[in-house]
Amino acid sequence: MTTEIWTDIALVLLFIGIGGLFSGTELALVSLRESQLVQLDKQGGRGARVARVARNPNRFLAAVQIGVTVAGFFSAAFGASTLSPHVSPVLVRWGLSQGAADTVGLIALTLVIAYLSLVLGELVPKRLAMQRPAKIATAVGSAVDRLAWVMTPVIWLLSVSTNGVVRLLGQDPRAKGEAVTDEELRDLVATHPDLPEDERRLIDDVFDAGDRLLVEAMRPRGEVRFLSAAQSAVDAAAEVRQLPYSRYPVTGTDFDDVVGFVHVRDLLAAVADVAVDLGDGVRDEPEATVGDVARPIPSLPGTNKVLPTLSSMRRTGTHIALVVDEYGGTDGIVTLEDLLEELVGDIVDEHDVKPETTGTGSDVDARLTLEEFADRTGVLLHDGPYETVAGYVLSRLGRMAAIGDRVPVETVRSGLTNATLQVTAVDGHRVAAVRLDPEGDPTVLQGRVSGSTADRDQPPGTD
Repeated sequence: MTTEIWTDIALVLLFIGIGGLFSGTELALVSLRESQLVQLDKQGGRGARVARVARNPNRFLAAVQIGVTVAGFFSAAFGASTLSPHVSPVLVRWGLSQGAADTVGLIALTLVIAYLSLVLGELVPKRLAMQRPAKIATAVGSAVDRLAWVMTPVIWLLSVSTNGVVRLLGQDPRAKGEAVTDEELRDLVATHPDLPEDERRLIDDVFDAGDRLLVEAMRPRGEVRFLSAAQSAVDAAAEVRQLPYSRYPVTGTDFDDVVGFVHVRDLLAAVADVAVDLGDGVRDEPEATVGDVARPIPSLPGTNKVLPTLSSMRRTGTHIALVVDEYGGTDGIVTLEDLLEELVGDIVDEHDVKPETTGTGSDVDARLTLEEFADRTGVLLHDGPYETVAGYVLSRLGRMAAIGDRVPVETVRSGLTNATLQVTAVDGHRVAAVRLDPEGDPTVLQGRVSGSTADRDQPPGTD
C-alpha cells in the first residue's frame, strides 16, 4: 500500500479518536455525582472549572455533540470517499464490474468505518468514562469549556431550538434530573461491593433513624427517676448512690415542672462541702439542696427528628434533654446515649441492670416500638393507641400485667397463627420484657382476665 493510503487510514482513525474523546467526555461529565462536583470545586483551578462545566449541561452537551457529530461525519465521509477508489480495483480484479465494484467498495468501507466508530469512538471511551468519570472529566473538561466558548453562537442556537422542542412536548427545559429517593440510596448501599455487612447495617439504621421521632427514642416519664429540687443534696446523694444513672431531672412542684437536672458529681461535691464544714465545726451557710446545684436542661418537643437532635446535642455538648408534649407537659427524657443507640443498637455497660426474667427463652425488651419489634422478630403487630410492645400487651390485657400473662399475637403480616406474647419481666407497673411463643395458647388470656386478683399474683407456671 502507498503512503497516500496509510495517510488516509490515519486520518480516518484520527477522526474516530476525536469522536471517541468527545463521547467519553460527555458520559464522564454526565456521570459526575454532586458529591464529586463538590470535591472538584474544593480543588480549585481545573477542578472548579470542570465542576462549572458539568453544572451547565445545556452548554457542554451542545459542545460535545457538535464535536461527536462533526468527527463522525468526517470519518465516514472522508474515509468512504478517499479509500473507496483504492478498493474498487481489487474488486474489479475479483470479477465485479466497475459500477458494482464502486458500490460494494463504498458500502464495505462505510460498514468498516461504522464498526470502528462504534468500538473505538463510542463503546470503549464510554466504558472508560463510566469507570473513571472524575479523572477523565478533569483531563478533558477544560478543552470542552474552551470549545463551548468558541462555539457560543452555535450552542445558543442549539439550546434555543432544544428548549423550544422540549416545551412543545409539555416538559420544563429548566427541570433537573429526578432526585435520588431513599429507596434508591438503600439499594445503592445494599448492592455496593466495597461495603462490609456491618457498615451496610449501620447505614441502614441511619436511614431508619432519619424518620424516627424523639417520642420513639425517649425514656418515658414513668421510667425516669426524678429528684425534688427541695431535697437536700446529702439525702439525694445517698438516694442515688445505688442507682446506675449519672444525671437526674430535678422537679419543682410536680413532674411537669422540671427545673433542671443534676449530675452525680454535683451532689458528691455538695456532700464534700458539708463534710468540710462539719470537720471545721462551723457552718455559715444552710445545707445545699438539689435545686441549688441543678443545671439548666433544654426542652425539646417529642415531634423533633432523632438525627437533627443528635447533631444539635453533640454540637452544644448537651447530654440530657427534657421531652415535652404539645401541652408543655413532661413526656420523658432523652440522652445522648439514647440517640446513639438508635443508630448502633443497645449500648450496654457494667451498670446497666437487666430485668429479671423467667425461663431461658428469647426475651425482648417491651419498650421496643412495633417497628423495632418487627425488625427483630419478623412479626408486625397490629397498630393501635400505643407505640410499644408493652402498650400492645396492656391494650390486650385491659389491666396491669403480671409475670406469666399471655396475649394473642394479632399480626399484620407473618406466618404465625396461634402465637402469643408472654410477659417475662415487670418493673413496678411497667412491662419490662416479653417472650414470643409461636405455639402459645391464646385462650390463656381469657383465663387470666377472668381470674381473681389472687390468681394474678401467683408465681409463674401456677396458672
